[in-house]
Order: sequence, then C-alpha cells, then structure tokens
Amino acid sequence: MNTLATRLLCGLAVLLLAPGLAFAQEGTITGTVTDGETGEALPGANIEIAELGMGIASEADGTYTLEDVPAGEYEVRISFIGYQTEQISVEVEADAVAELDVELLSDAAELDEVVVTGLGVEQTRGESNVSVSSIDAGELSETSEFENVTDVLQGRTSGVTISRSSGNVGAGLRFDVRGGVSLNSDGQPLIFVDGTRIAQDPATGFDVGGQPTGSPLADLDPSNIESINVLKGPAATSLYGTDGTDGVVLIETKSGEQGQDLQVNYQGTLGSAVKQEDYNDEIYPTADRLNDIHRRGAIQGHRVDVSGSFEDVNYQLGYSHRNTESIFPTGEGERNNVNANIEARPTDAFTINSRSTLAFNYYSRPQSDNNIFGVLGALALDAPFGAFTERDSSAFFAIDDQQRVRKFQQSVEMSYNPEALSGLTLRAQGGADITARRNDQTWPNQYQDIYISSGGERNALDSDRRRFNVDLTATYDYDLTSNVNATTTAGSQLFTESDRFVNATSSEIGTDLIRDIGAGTQLDVIGEGLSNERSAGIIGRQQFEFLDRYSLEFSVRRDWSTRLIAGETGSFKEWYPAARASAQLGDFLPDVVSRLNVRASWGQSGSLPNLVDGELVRLNGQSSGFGTGATIGNVGNPDLELEQVNEIEGGFDLGINERYSLSVTYYRQNTEDSIVNFQVAPSTGFGNQTVPRNVGEIFAQGVEMDFGVTVLQTEQHSLDLNANYSFRDREVRELGGETIFGGFQRNVIREGLAPFSFYGPKVNGALFAEDGTYLEPDVGDDNVELGNPVPDHFGGFGLSATLFEDLRINAQAEYQLGHQTYGSTARFLTLIGANEKRNQLTEELAGLEPGTEEYRSVANNLARTNPSAGAGEIDNFLQDADFLKLRSVGVRYDASDLISSVTGTDQVRSFTLGFSASNLFTITSYDLGPDPEVNFDGSRGVTRGQDFLTLQNPREYTFTLQVGI
Repeated sequence: MNTLATRLLCGLAVLLLAPGLAFAQEGTITGTVTDGETGEALPGANIEIAELGMGIASEADGTYTLEDVPAGEYEVRISFIGYQTEQISVEVEADAVAELDVELLSDAAELDEVVVTGLGVEQTRGESNVSVSSIDAGELSETSEFENVTDVLQGRTSGVTISRSSGNVGAGLRFDVRGGVSLNSDGQPLIFVDGTRIAQDPATGFDVGGQPTGSPLADLDPSNIESINVLKGPAATSLYGTDGTDGVVLIETKSGEQGQDLQVNYQGTLGSAVKQEDYNDEIYPTADRLNDIHRRGAIQGHRVDVSGSFEDVNYQLGYSHRNTESIFPTGEGERNNVNANIEARPTDAFTINSRSTLAFNYYSRPQSDNNIFGVLGALALDAPFGAFTERDSSAFFAIDDQQRVRKFQQSVEMSYNPEALSGLTLRAQGGADITARRNDQTWPNQYQDIYISSGGERNALDSDRRRFNVDLTATYDYDLTSNVNATTTAGSQLFTESDRFVNATSSEIGTDLIRDIGAGTQLDVIGEGLSNERSAGIIGRQQFEFLDRYSLEFSVRRDWSTRLIAGETGSFKEWYPAARASAQLGDFLPDVVSRLNVRASWGQSGSLPNLVDGELVRLNGQSSGFGTGATIGNVGNPDLELEQVNEIEGGFDLGINERYSLSVTYYRQNTEDSIVNFQVAPSTGFGNQTVPRNVGEIFAQGVEMDFGVTVLQTEQHSLDLNANYSFRDREVRELGGETIFGGFQRNVIREGLAPFSFYGPKVNGALFAEDGTYLEPDVGDDNVELGNPVPDHFGGFGLSATLFEDLRINAQAEYQLGHQTYGSTARFLTLIGANEKRNQLTEELAGLEPGTEEYRSVANNLARTNPSAGAGEIDNFLQDADFLKLRSVGVRYDASDLISSVTGTDQVRSFTLGFSASNLFTITSYDLGPDPEVNFDGSRGVTRGQDFLTLQNPREYTFTLQVGI
C-alpha cells in the first residue's frame, strides 16, 4: 500500500512539474508510411506516442520524423482514415535514430470491423458465420450527442427497429427484432452491459395514463458506450438458451488503453428540446392551444473522465450529469452516472477487468395518454365545449409523479492463459445489476372536487430488482494438422433474478402541507409482491477452420429453469443445438473482389411458460368479512411444454476494390408449441379463468442488406456512405381457433394474419337512399385485416465526412414503410362532435344536391370519418404511418491546433466545438396526430400503434464543448 501511494505521489509530482522538465537523453523515430498492398505513400497519416502526448503527420511522400523522444520503449500508434490502425513497440536510444517503416492495410470498407458473435467470440465481419449488426458508438459520440441508447441504434441496425413509446423523459423502449415470432416472451432481446445481464422490462410502478415506468436503458449514459453488437436470431443466439429467443444486445463501455498517459477530458452540453410537429388544425379545433402547451425544454449536461495507465494497469474513471426537461411543462429527467473501468495484468498470462456503474437518477412524468386527468386530453376533448377551466388546468398539473432510481451495476472478468498449455484460455465473468426505485404519486387535497376523490391522496411504492449472472468458459485453440485448426469451448451460465415491491395508497389527507402517507385517514390499498427465478445452462462448442478459409462450427446448450412443473421438484429442461459454416472465396475471384464470405447457419431456441402456468391450480390469499380465505388465482396445465423456435440463416459479405461492402442475409423462422390461453368450461368450477395449451405456430422470413462505400479518401478529406434495408413477412399459422386481442380489441394475434394486426370491418364508402340521400357508412359484414403497426420494409442511410482534417460531420436517416397507426385521439374528438374535418364535410354535404357526383363524393368522404364503435371506426381512423426521419446530425470542429497556436502552449491536448440535432424533420402522410411512432399503452403487450393523447417524441438541439488535457 505504501509503495502504491509513493508511486501515485511521484506520478502527481511529475504531472505538475512536467512543463518545466527537460529531458537530457533523447532520440528520434523516423520512417515512411505506405499502403501495404500498393506501396504508395500515405500522406497525412498520424504517428502518435500516446503516453508522451507526442505526435506528427506524415509528409506528402509518406515520410515522418518524430524528434526529441525521451529514451525508452514506447508503443507507437500509426493510423490513417480508411486503413487498419497499427500499434508497434519501438526502443528509442539516447542520441540515436530508430527506423520504423509501416505498411498499413486497407479497412476493406467495414468488412474488417470486429464484431462479437456470442459469449465473447470476436471475428471480423468478413469472417463471421452469422449476421451481426455492430455500431461503433464511441466514434459516433465524437460527432453527435445522444439522449439515450435508442438514439444510437435507430436507423443503423438492419433487421431491427427501436422506438420510444412516448415523449416522456426516460420513456419505455421497444425492440422489434426480425420476425418477433415468440408468443410467450415479451418480444425483447437480452441486454448485456460489459457482460452484466440487465433488466430490460419496465419496473413495477404507477402508470400515468398508459405509460408505465421507463426503460432501464434510459439510466445509462450513451456517451460512455464504446460499442453495441446486436445478435438477431436463434441461429446466432442459441448459446444464450431460452432467454435469447428475441435476440441479444451486447453493450461495451469505454475503458483506458494500455500505454496511455494520463488524460483528463471535460464535455459540457447545452441545448433544448421542442415538439417535432404541430397538431393538424384541419382536425383539431384547439390545435393552437395543444401546440402552445408544449414548451422549449432545457438540456444541460456535464461529463468529466480521467483515463490512463501505469505499469500493468489501465483505467477510466468518469462522472456524467444530464438534466433534460420534457417538452411538456411537468416532465423532467435527471441522470447522474459514476463509472470506473479498471483492467490489470498482474502477469502476462492473467488479466482481470472490473467495470462499475453507479447511477442516481430522477424522473417526473406528466399525466397523459388514456387518462381523464391528462392535460392533452382535456385540451383536445373538453376544451371545444369550454369545460376545461383554468382551475382544471391547475389541478391536472398539480398531480405529482416522481421516480427516484438508485442503480448499481458491476462486472468482473478474469482471463487466464496458462503458459504450460499454449492455446488454453480460462475465463470467468460475474455481473450484478441492482436497482432500487421509489415511485411517489400525489393528488392534492385542494382539488378533490375535480379529482372526485375523498380528500388528498398519496401513493407510494418501493421496488427492489436484483439480477446476478456468472459465465464460466474454457477455450482451447489447437492445430489438428498443418491445414486444420480447431477450437473447443465448454462452459456454463448461471442467472438469478428477483423482484420485490411494496406499495400503499391512502386518502383523506386533509391538508397539502402534510405529504406523509400515514396522515391519510383512509387506507385504500396496501400490497406487496415477490418473485425469484433461477436458470442455468451448460454449453459446448466445437469449431474447425480449414486452410484459413473454411470454417465449421457446432454448438449445443442444455438449459434448466426453476419455473414450476406440476408434480415435480425439478425444472424445465431443454437442448438447444446450432450449426454454422462459412467460406472465404475471395481468392478465387478477380482482384477487384477484395473479400467474399459466404455463410450459413441454423439454430434453435425457445420460450418458457409463465412462472406458475405448469401448476394445475394456484390459490391467492383473500381477506373478507368472515376472515381470511383463498381464491383461485391461476389455472395451469401440468402437461405444458416449452415453445420452440427454429431459424435458418444464409448470406454473404462482399468487398469490392477495398472501398465497397455489401452484406446480404436471408432468414426463416418457425415457432411451434406456442402457448395459447383457452377459456375453461363453467362445469370445472374454475370461474372466469383460462388454461394454457401448446397449440400455436408462427412463421416469419425476411431479407437484410447492409451497404457501405468509401467515396473519398485523401489527406484532408474523406466521405463514407452507409445504407441498410430490411424486409420481413410474418404469419400466425395456428392458434387452436383462438384470437388474442389487444386494447380496445383493435390489435389481434389471429390465424392467417401477421401478429398485432389491426382487425375489424372494412368501410366501403357511403350507403344512399333511393332518392340519393346519404344514409350511413357502407360497412362490411365480416372483420378483416386492415393493417399492421409493425413495418414490412425499413432501414436507414447516412454519411460520415471529414473536411480539412478538423471538421467532422455525421448524419443518419431512418425510414419505415408498410405499416399503420390508429389515430384514437382523432376518433374520440369526432365522437364528441369536434372534428373540424367531419363538421366541414357535414356542412358541405347539406348544401349539395343529392344524387350528384359531387354529393356522392362528399358523402363517401363523410362516411370515412364515422366514429361509431363497431361501425368501421378502426378502418376510418387507421392511417398509413410510413415515414422518413432525419434521426441525427452531428458536426464537430477540432480547434486544438488553433488553440495551441493562439496560446503558444501544447498543454491542451484537444479542444472541440460541436452541434447536434435529433429528429430534425419527418416526412409522413400520417396527420391524425403529431407523431406516428408513439403508443398509448407503453412499450410492451399486444396493443401496438395506437396514438391516444400520447406525448410526441421531441426534437433536440445541443451544443457541446470538449476539452482534453
């Protein structure tokens, strides 16, 4: 301990005295940087010694000379846009010249990008045997500012769409990964942050209309993320077992680099959030008031991090704070993250890595969505009749919903490569995700007449969520022959999760000066919940590589889960096999083809029943006037099996002229034994209960394409373009004759339709009397598929550019096609007679002669605005929601050289100014609401694509200042 303290004190002294020190023994490094294939000089290549803060750019002929280098051994980093970075160890002697000529290899237009293909296995994209979407979040955050993880992913991942259910700060997130063919999961992928499996579903809490508590991903600081890899189907995720059915998202945070000198970085952010679009004044008579109620929310953020290395330890320590005001007057979010990432190498064979995050976050949410106390609803539905008074407004805004989140996330990874057995790697990783959440909701006493309640009301809920995972693997890499390499992996995964909450509601709190829940004279609700579940898996994987060109892989996983099986003390068990193969065929093709990887894979996964679905009967405790008893809480099926999902995937990755890349993937997914609930017969005595059965079958197929091109690459300028496109086709083939309905019975899961389809009678136009007078809408007799909230076609395109070395630009757009959104707000507005469009059509029709073409045309349009329940209202207020959105634009100017020349000092390592914007514009035909992406019922469940008084997602503008020393 004394030795470490001495070293730290000495290091601090050296840091403080560094500007005045002069090294007596110095040397020089010189050489040439060239293209590794053509031999051409690379002017403007960067040659750096990070630990000394020294660097230089190569001349027009590729030569460079780095002078006044203190004697010693250093890691020299050589980089050039469009080429793979090299890091080479160089010994510098006093008064001597060290020669270092470097040949850089082309980056092969993204095909040499490293992706994670599961359980820590890293391969280049051009060698991978499965399709993986990889995002360099660290590079994106250098040019763009992101509010949350969603902003990083949108438009950049083929086969995946991500959306926020509302514009609330910290709102719920929904992933749609490929076909999403599991009925029994929540449709969301597993999420790992630095190897720690985190909770991805909303925590227990009070709703504010339709929106539950926010997504746990909103608690993360996106500026601290280095990379994101998305594994998209069982062909890639079978090694993750049952829980990997809907994909796996692997997030890695930033860390220090070996050999890096001490660096301190500060980033400050100022900005604002505004509404994206106005309400349509042709439909909403109070559009001005609806638009005016939105505000310009302030955004302020600060981040400080310290990174570096000493001896065999590298580290990064950081603190970030961000405060974001909602575009609605009563919403706000505050995020505070402390992170510490430390990697140590006590010996050449042993590495230990610790990554910790501590979060203190606060959120306040307005009442909105399907909610009679929401201001948006009052303005849209009550205001036309003058019912919404100033006092009503004050009462609605006074409803206070606060959340306080305390989150601790820890990952520890140890890796050992014993010298006695070359090729063997032993790896152990443990993770903990612990979250404590407090949710308070207060309804003031002074407005009890408006709330129609018995005095003031207080609601309080405390929840505790704990997730622990352990991964143990042993990997042995060896040669079978001179042409055949093999890798054998064996391991296990252990996971346990527990959720506990207690909640209470009291009312008749006589004064708003007291906020103690115990002050209420009436206890309305008191309850608690506890669940605990454990799962385990043993994995085996065998890989073969032939001639460094062909690869073949087989894997299997055995899963156990503690979800209950009636009459047994054991658990659900299942095998999940997979096979993958790839071939590098570029060497057989003309030189213009720099890379061709052909791949195919098959994998199996599944989904478990609900926790007690395997028990015949589960009783709940119930109090009554006659004492405590029991009621039937759940009816299960002792013969229930797991849902099975099979996927085959094939594709290729192509590189042309080291500048163009194209990846194409086709997949087919088939789900069998999906669990469907059936109403039980009255004669069973189980009452209004359902029993689960294995009868469901769903099919999906799709195509995914990614394209990249380096358009320009010179010493000072570069331009890279990217694009992706995806298509998916889904069909429910078997449900045992049952239909699963979502909210308001608009979304269904039904045989012959895609999941979540809008379902109801078709409106054909108007019906007329014999004299040509309009009677009513002509509505079909049968319910039919009217649309779907999930897009069939989707993707994105963007660019990354560098101008004059110091100016960087990044932009990304996203499009979604072939889906619909239901305008429930417009429908309710029409029900109360306040739809401006319908009223104008009614007036216009009254002035026309029945039987004329113009009369019939107006009558048909009027019929298509009919809001009556069961009379075509779903079809009438269902609108195409295709859109093109400019998701993000980022511009950063590196003024480091300018600052150095003005101040005459090189103590400032970096100085950049930036501007970012998100959701900059939207092109869409949807005009029943301001945002086609929202959903009033949150981010889970069957109810999808229903816009009902939901706060739109904001447009954000931010300015940043980054200083590094």
